[in-house]
Amino acid sequence: MSRNSFSEASLWGTDAGQVEARLDPDSLLEGLTAPQREAVVQRGGPLLVIAGAGSGKTRVLTRRIAHILAMGDARPWEIMAITFTNKAADEMRRRVVDLVGADARDMWVSTFHSACLRMLRAHADVLGYQRGFTIYDAGDAETAVERIMKELNLDTKRLSPRSVAAAISAAKNEMLSPDAYAESGDGNPHHRRIAEIYHLYTARLMLANAMDFDDLLLNAVAMLKKDDEIRSNYQNRFKYLLVDEFQDTNGVQNQLVMMLAEKHRNLCVVGDSDQSIYRFRAADVRNILQFEQRFPDASVILLEQNFRSTQTILDAANAVISKNASRHAKNLFTDDVQGEKIRLYRAGDEYDEGRWVATELRRLATESKLSWNQMAVFYRTNAQSRVLEEEMLRASIPYRVISGMRFYDRKEVKNALAFARLIVNPRDEASARRVINEPKRGIGEAAQAKLGMYAAEHGLSFAESTHYAKEAGLTGRALGGAQKFSFMLDELRALANDLAPREVIDAIVRESGMGDALRAENSDEAYSRLENLGELASAASQYDTLMDFVERMALVADSDQLDGGAGAISMMTLHVAKGLEYPAVVITGLEETIFPHRRALSDDNELEEERRLCYVGITRAMRHLILTHAWSRTMWGHRMDTIASRFLQEIPSELVNDISATLPLRRIDYRDADGFTGRGTEFTEGRAFGTGAAPPVRSTGAEKLGLDVGDRVVHDRFGPGVVTKVEGTGSHARAAVDFDEHGTKQLVLAMTPLHRA
Repeated sequence: MSRNSFSEASLWGTDAGQVEARLDPDSLLEGLTAPQREAVVQRGGPLLVIAGAGSGKTRVLTRRIAHILAMGDARPWEIMAITFTNKAADEMRRRVVDLVGADARDMWVSTFHSACLRMLRAHADVLGYQRGFTIYDAGDAETAVERIMKELNLDTKRLSPRSVAAAISAAKNEMLSPDAYAESGDGNPHHRRIAEIYHLYTARLMLANAMDFDDLLLNAVAMLKKDDEIRSNYQNRFKYLLVDEFQDTNGVQNQLVMMLAEKHRNLCVVGDSDQSIYRFRAADVRNILQFEQRFPDASVILLEQNFRSTQTILDAANAVISKNASRHAKNLFTDDVQGEKIRLYRAGDEYDEGRWVATELRRLATESKLSWNQMAVFYRTNAQSRVLEEEMLRASIPYRVISGMRFYDRKEVKNALAFARLIVNPRDEASARRVINEPKRGIGEAAQAKLGMYAAEHGLSFAESTHYAKEAGLTGRALGGAQKFSFMLDELRALANDLAPREVIDAIVRESGMGDALRAENSDEAYSRLENLGELASAASQYDTLMDFVERMALVADSDQLDGGAGAISMMTLHVAKGLEYPAVVITGLEETIFPHRRALSDDNELEEERRLCYVGITRAMRHLILTHAWSRTMWGHRMDTIASRFLQEIPSELVNDISATLPLRRIDYRDADGFTGRGTEFTEGRAFGTGAAPPVRSTGAEKLGLDVGDRVVHDRFGPGVVTKVEGTGSHARAAVDFDEHGTKQLVLAMTPLHRA
């Protein structure tokens, strides 16, 4: 394709007049509210449509495109519409085709990445690429980074390739070159090292005639900047540019939009600053907040009428989001019914919460005649799904985890459980093969084949064969890795004889290297996976022995999905929920440090994003909204008192029906350093509370010894020792003991055969 071959009229056999003749523009305005009609008919100059949740923005966008065509203001190939997902782009294109006919198929309706790829396929040679360049996905990029790091003799355990690839991606989203990234670190050697890898990675991609996903955006902008003719042609071509979900754009996407719209300035952006929830993906809410500063002559239209939710739900959403400072002020309303009050349940703990949620879903199915697929359960982090999933299974309620895996199907959880099974059953070959090279220890397929052959020849289990790795023919890194793996399993089995199941999971995460590997990645995904391992430790804390825990987890993990013929409850994180709607929504875990997340409590910008996330969750509900929090929650196996989320305090009490059936023994008011007040609880030791109280830990009486630092004790296995630390009470009582022959051990007294010397 030549640079001047932009006209596509010859492909149409039609012109704008024919489109106009087929469709009456006035018919496109039927059924629209006054603000919606205004957004459809506006012409001449920039347009900002602030579209509140459920306000019909997709309808406005598609009607606006159709109206432009019907009025003859542009030909189809002179319109570009951009959104964020292929599904949304396909839906937008389908709706416009339904309105104006097949001619509309030749509009540019696509995602940012698809539009950039289309331009680069035609003109990548301007940047030195061949037009048949390949595209690296995230896995390809990480592999390329790892190869470079090995060439530089860098320790990929201390600095993981995944974390480096994530840092490079973040730098590209901020439009930082390798040199600029190095300078941004203010001399930080870590920054300089990543910048060096970034520089080599960029050169390696060019040599391979390849681009990664971030490059599609960056290189499209670079191409338009570099070649005046190409830039001018695209600017002349697209008379009307429309961008959906503008609050989710990053710096590169914003710059691309501004460049393409520079000639005609017929730029329409649609979005809602109150629904900007992807800061962790480099989305910059300032792009929409500062649109009017960039275009002082912009028309601004507010879509505040909601067609989804009851007024009660909207009033709650308005009240919460009004606490944010960085936003376009608006007030959602509906002509629909006021609706029932929001139901709030204050659970004793997460088990009580999960069991009550299951009961509430059954009530909705019976009383409101809702099918399972009309209900959804939201949570802030993936780790929270574990207890909820277990309670759904116990209650025989079909469920599906949207855009994610069931808790026990997640890789890090399956790996930790595989180690636990190996401790209980050393001959478990499937578990041994699963984790022998997780994290990477250099024990590849060839080395594993040698171990398998040696085990078969000598009547050993696969795990036992690692004791004889040298005899099996392993050398170099594979030999060292197998020997470390064998030693680690022996250590874990020895520890498991004295540790509670929760402490065994902690030890697995620590000794296997899983924890260090995830922390080294230093990414949101890695921290989420660490939280999942913490939640697995919490699950283990409910069992007396590791055998009990492993057996129960096998039943849960291997449970067949319930019959989905009648549909299934949708379970998902709040981030995944954006763009969806359900007649009934349950939002769980509304507690400080969970929602809002602990990382947001010291950062005002992060806290505003958490509040926007709450607003998004609330406005997914159409008729029924249920909120829950727990007065106590187990985190990393430790029972912690919690504080109700500030978001609950921000919802007017007259909108809420607090139907908590089980009250804590005593409520306590808390006030933090910022003056925020919440409510916590105290429980009498051993008191069962709520309907889902965790099973008590079996006591051996050791915690009643009244130990102090310096006391001499004797352990049935480790022998005599000295107490060096004592903490906790009751079932949480722990002691550190320095044994004469076995060193220091961390002991859970309720589970330890210990007595005074």
